[in-house]
Amino acid sequence: MTAAPEIVAAANFNCLGSYRKLADHCADGGVRELETAVAFVSGVPIGLFNGCWAVGSTAHDVDLAIDWIVGHDVPYLVWVESEAAGSELGEVARGRGLHQEPWALPGMVLARPPEPPAPAAGVKIEQINDASLEPWLAIIANNGMPLELAQRLFPPSFVVDPDVAVFAASLDDEPVGTSIAIRTGGVSGVYAVTTAPSARRRGVGTAAAWAAVNAGREWGCDLVTLQATEMGFSSYVKMGFETAIRYTTFASPEQSV
Repeated sequence: MTAAPEIVAAANFNCLGSYRKLADHCADGGVRELETAVAFVSGVPIGLFNGCWAVGSTAHDVDLAIDWIVGHDVPYLVWVESEAAGSELGEVARGRGLHQEPWALPGMVLARPPEPPAPAAGVKIEQINDASLEPWLAIIANNGMPLELAQRLFPPSFVVDPDVAVFAASLDDEPVGTSIAIRTGGVSGVYAVTTAPSARRRGVGTAAAWAAVNAGREWGCDLVTLQATEMGFSSYVKMGFETAIRYTTFASPEQSV
């Protein structure tokens, strides 16, 4: 797919917007705006949730953004458009001791999202509110994130934000999966699609992802976007998502969590 510039811009806008949203709700979160780059921190010591958005940025601004992030003493990522990974932007990241991640994340888009198909047999989806947040956080913890960090990253204010929809998926009445939809203007994004290892290949992740897609549809968004992991990529292609852009990330050394 050769995506139109406005489609790529929409994918970028929502991806960055999701990090702004997290930073807004995290007690230790913050955002620094530079002329061509944006730095953000959640305060949670996981590199994925702190970083520098360097798509279309200058090396000078990336350097300043990294200085600001380093001052918060958190692991972080630098995001660049994959075509720029070998440019001076990549050189700045490497010069800071960051290593290039092997998987170039596809920024995928689904235009005019359709009504979702029925979940697979035994799979149920529930939208979460602040009263049901703790059980949802327990799913996140069971799927790999320490509970204390999940509580910091997804506080009650996040769940009740009108531009956020949070979903839990169960398989045979056992809570095993999650997803989140985040809206930025007229674009919605799919995030935090997780499935317990014991429940994989049973349609849980697909149903959770469709729930987040449908949240965007119900918001009236004509475009839904996501950034696919290597594991999830083929599933999103089957759902109709197409790759509009690829992001290369450079990661700082980070502690085991």
